[in-house]
Amino acid sequence: MQGNSGVDRRGAVTRVPVVLAAVLALGAGAAIGQARPAPAPVAGKPVATAPVAALPVYRKWCADCHATPTGPGSLALQRKYQGAVPAILEQRSDLSPDYVRQVVRQGISFMPSFRKTEISDAELAAVATYLTKPPARRRSGGGKP
Repeated sequence: MQGNSGVDRRGAVTRVPVVLAAVLALGAGAAIGQARPAPAPVAGKPVATAPVAALPVYRKWCADCHATPTGPGSLALQRKYQGAVPAILEQRSDLSPDYVRQVVRQGISFMPSFRKTEISDAELAAVATYLTKPPARRRSGGGKP
């Protein structure tokens, strides 16, 4: 007679624990296979990556403060520049990608910094490119927003 231990009366291991062990081993092998790093790029050959769409990232992380005249970021920029440059970031034409990256990673005034776990480098590069395009090209063609 067998109990729940997986061992019959003679002390022999039954099939249930053996099957369970095999399933777990296969699952561990699959997990190990998934954890392998991608092969290193070959010198001289570009690594294909999916382009990041900037607009969804901008809307998620920036728009609440910088897309409307009453957003706290827009109000702060209005006070700082006294109308010399637009307070809404998407209307600006004087931003550089380096400046956008620096402000996002380090913060400025009461704007917090954003970690790479919040906005990845690829997402930040896309947003920086988006904000430094001429305003007329941002949403009407001119690449992925």
